[in-house]
Amino acid sequence: MIKGMQEVTDVMEQVKAQFEKVNGGLKYVVFVACGGSLASSYPARYLLNAESTNLSVFGYNSNEFVHATPKCVGKNSLVICTSTKATAETVEAVKTAKKLGAVTIGLTGYADSLTAKTAEYYITYYHADEWYEDASLVHYNSQGTALKVAFWLLKEYDHYQNYEKALEAFEKLPAIYAAAHDTMKPISVQFGMRYKDDTVFNVLGSSGAAWEAVYSDAFCFFQEMQTVHCVPIHSGEYFHGAFETTDASLAVLLLKSVGRTRYLDERAERFLDQFGGHHFVVDAKELGLDQLDSSVAEYFNSLLLHPISKQLIAAMGEVRMHPMTYRRYMWKFDY
Repeated sequence: MIKGMQEVTDVMEQVKAQFEKVNGGLKYVVFVACGGSLASSYPARYLLNAESTNLSVFGYNSNEFVHATPKCVGKNSLVICTSTKATAETVEAVKTAKKLGAVTIGLTGYADSLTAKTAEYYITYYHADEWYEDASLVHYNSQGTALKVAFWLLKEYDHYQNYEKALEAFEKLPAIYAAAHDTMKPISVQFGMRYKDDTVFNVLGSSGAAWEAVYSDAFCFFQEMQTVHCVPIHSGEYFHGAFETTDASLAVLLLKSVGRTRYLDERAERFLDQFGGHHFVVDAKELGLDQLDSSVAEYFNSLLLHPISKQLIAAMGEVRMHPMTYRRYMWKFDY
């Protein structure tokens, strides 16, 4: 059994039954969270936008959702709020959605969290950093859980033909990640030594469903956990401004995806090879993601690239003697 899938199925069946009693049924799916939790919903949002013709899908920062709530939120809306524990503005977003009559689900690391207690329904995921080391947990996290919800919604509301292939992909992914993790161990040490003195990074590429990995690398791993300036750049947008800053000294981490948007990443790589020189490429295809069925593989890019890139950046942190657990302001001050 795929870790976490039974809980997703049980909750979503209850949600569907509730919407069947509502005039018009389910029309809108809104993902709400902050920071890495918001990023973790991106593969699910991308999947639903790419494949669904019956559901409209949106994503909002929690505080924005509270202060500028979209008009679609109401009885025909499912609002999915993610917070490992209970980020204050995310809990407030759940309350806002409930007041407007939306059905709410809290995706959370703890069944007794305020997120779980406030939402109408909740689904738990594995929350500790050990999942980066334990391949069996590679999709039993916030983004993997959101992706399971999205595939389930497609099956039920769009008669999605590739649902079984998606389940097979979830089953195959742990072995692919385990092999990739082992492959990257010595390479991570080299990455750490090569980039330990850089103070500005660009994380580039991973268009499509893999944008989550770019965002998380830049905001969570480099900036939050390493106190290093970093810019996330979509590979399709790279040639509309950011490429003008490229030179042989600029540190760039390029994440190459599999799937329909791989061309965008390859185009950026060709430019970096010609005009850069201080870039490092992580290729999901070379790490085995193309072993998944091509009809669903692209939706799993971030589930592989996210932990692999953290492995690289954590190795850099060790060389810099800057642990990934260090924070300068977070949880220390009122903000």
